Amino acid sequence: MEKMSNCLPMPTLKEQSAVSETNKPYQRACMSKIAISYRREDSMDITGRIFDRLVGRYGREAVFRDIDNISPGRDFRKHLKRIIGDADILIVVVGPNWMGEDQQGHPRILTETDFVRTELEIALTHGITLIPLVVGDASMPDPSVLPESIKEFAYRNAFTIDSGRDFDHHINGLIEAVDKILPPPKKSTSLKDESKFARIGSDRNAPRSGLFFPMVGGVMTVLGIMHIGWFIQNLTSAFSAGAAGHIFMNVWSYADIAFGLGGVFVGIATIYARYWARFGGIILCLLASFSNSLWFIDNFDKGLPRLMLTGTAFATLLFILGIYLYLYKWPHGRPHSSSSLNS
Repeated sequence: MEKMSNCLPMPTLKEQSAVSETNKPYQRACMSKIAISYRREDSMDITGRIFDRLVGRYGREAVFRDIDNISPGRDFRKHLKRIIGDADILIVVVGPNWMGEDQQGHPRILTETDFVRTELEIALTHGITLIPLVVGDASMPDPSVLPESIKEFAYRNAFTIDSGRDFDHHINGLIEAVDKILPPPKKSTSLKDESKFARIGSDRNAPRSGLFFPMVGGVMTVLGIMHIGWFIQNLTSAFSAGAAGHIFMNVWSYADIAFGLGGVFVGIATIYARYWARFGGIILCLLASFSNSLWFIDNFDKGLPRLMLTGTAFATLLFILGIYLYLYKWPHGRPHSSSSLNS
């Protein structure tokens, strides 16, 4: 039986502008609901970003995530059934570790008490629309590896969501697909116009990833190449002077080659939005800025070329800036306290 919906009209651009001046998110008052299923250890960060964009479009009351706050002794199946059964759409975020792993190394999805499995079983039983979102170089599971009760999930057409520069494009495609499934409002603005207001509220302070990854990754790669260049220059000079052995007795030579290769490696990983690059970047920038500072202090008055001293000082400042960017500006979803769906 098709669910009934009672949606109020979408605010006009003028009405949305009035809302934006009060710094309050506009919401589409609608009975339709969207639930999000995912595993924390698999895709928590990108799920947070997806959640923010869906809330900006449909309102916080219409999007659910992290509903595993279940009272002790309560049957979690009934709890999930009550919330998922009331949804119109279940979005399933599938990352590289979506199958999960128990303490014995077996897939958690094969366990009858697995939350993700239970969520899918409820959605399939109640005829709720399932939209798989494939993230992080993952792929849809093969039917042969799934329990019989959720094999049907493997045949659902999936969306691909990239966490890097294509995130906005992909998430807009998802929203357009959801708009076709949910009952349309009586009045609606285009997605392009609405995107001006979608980030008001929970998403208004979220960093935009479109330029972050290529810019920061590019700078890190250039810094790495600079250090490799310094190492090669010193090595060439040592060979010309017949003192090649001394170059490997200098600790700064090892620092140059380490920070050079590390900068190129972390820089390329940042360009491709690999999440581990954030932690690698923080560690590399800390060590490089500290090492370069010591080198600068040690060699400042030894008559070295001014270009080398200036380059080292500039590189040190960029590494310090990198610490700040990796720590505080890395694009990611923030946790929310509102009701939603997770395991």
